[in-house]
Amino acid sequence: MNRLLKTAAAVSASLLILSACGSNSGASDDSASASGVISADDCVDPDAATAEITDTLKVGWSAATSGPLADAVGNVIEGMEARFAVENEAGGIDGVDLEVIVKDDAFNPERAKANVGELIQSEGVDVLDTFGSGQLDAVADDQNDACVPLLFGQASVPAYRDIENFPWTTEYLPSADVEMEVVVEGLKEKYPDGATVALAENQTESGQGYADGFKKAVEGTDFEIVATEPLTDPNTAASALKASGAQILVDAGVTTDCLALTQAIGRVGWKPETVIQPSNCADGATLYEPAGEAADGQQILRWLKDPANEAFADDPAVTEYLEQSEANGADSPTNSYTVNGWAIADLMIDNFHRASESEDGLSRLSIMEAARTQDYQPPMFIDGITFQMSPTQAFGILAFQPYTWDAAAKTFVEAGEVIDISSNYE
Repeated sequence: MNRLLKTAAAVSASLLILSACGSNSGASDDSASASGVISADDCVDPDAATAEITDTLKVGWSAATSGPLADAVGNVIEGMEARFAVENEAGGIDGVDLEVIVKDDAFNPERAKANVGELIQSEGVDVLDTFGSGQLDAVADDQNDACVPLLFGQASVPAYRDIENFPWTTEYLPSADVEMEVVVEGLKEKYPDGATVALAENQTESGQGYADGFKKAVEGTDFEIVATEPLTDPNTAASALKASGAQILVDAGVTTDCLALTQAIGRVGWKPETVIQPSNCADGATLYEPAGEAADGQQILRWLKDPANEAFADDPAVTEYLEQSEANGADSPTNSYTVNGWAIADLMIDNFHRASESEDGLSRLSIMEAARTQDYQPPMFIDGITFQMSPTQAFGILAFQPYTWDAAAKTFVEAGEVIDISSNYE
């Protein structure tokens, strides 16, 4: 039975006060407190949820290490492993080492569900992560029943930000609704009288989340969606959407769609006035540069510093990241997905340290309590952008900086200041 249909029996009425301190100088607050509503009372195994973690803290991943997403997923895990290696060299979490255990799900939700069962029961992991909204949908009920924290899931759908029904789950990627709200705000500045929009939709839950988020964001505006096409075949979609004559093309897609759709619109000779790519299409070298001129001017919202961009060449955090990641086995440190994995590890480590310093010590429960009270800026986040969580707000990323792709320079260039809409979600 889907947890959205269950009562919130796993949520305690008692309030637990925690300290929410960042683990390095990138923290947005030196000390902040918040109330948590996480309880182990209704866990399948309450003792396991509250048992102190000693020796090794295991993070279990179910992710597509085979298939078309394998390169991006591999880089995310590479970045996480490198960051964990740095932490282990520094003594770990008060003497507890960090370990990553990966199982391939080939981007198949049913395989992800089986993997998570094995990771919990056979591997005894303390924390979980997964890649994809369909995968998160497949595992969230079992993972919440088992009270194993799933932290910073690589998904953007709003459903799993429902703290009452999914108290042991958090997402890393920006909410599709939040991201599309910011996208539309930017379009309003460029098109004050509105414009026509063509929408390319990936048919997975991730793609539909973006599509639904955009449709919601344009309600009541002067923007008109004049054509919608599935991304099952990017070439067919490009031809059909070109026929609409839309001024704006929005890619409601996943990582594998970004380059494919750009190359398709180039083949059919269509150059919309504005092309919006989802924030998951972040790597310039692999997703934009191969498309040549067809990708020029495409827009994206970003929250991570880009070590491949000369604008960050003198950034101390980027310099340290490059040195440490290369020294600890990262083969592609300038790849945006490697940076992504490193930043996720930074966020986890911040939670682990605060959990370890809590009255009850390091456990699954204290880790989840820390995750629900996080206000932290990883060093590789763009200045002015933090990851914010509370017992009543689970959006995480609520600020972005807009960038456009410069095909001639083969790099992203700033297209405005950081846009922070956190006040809309207080």
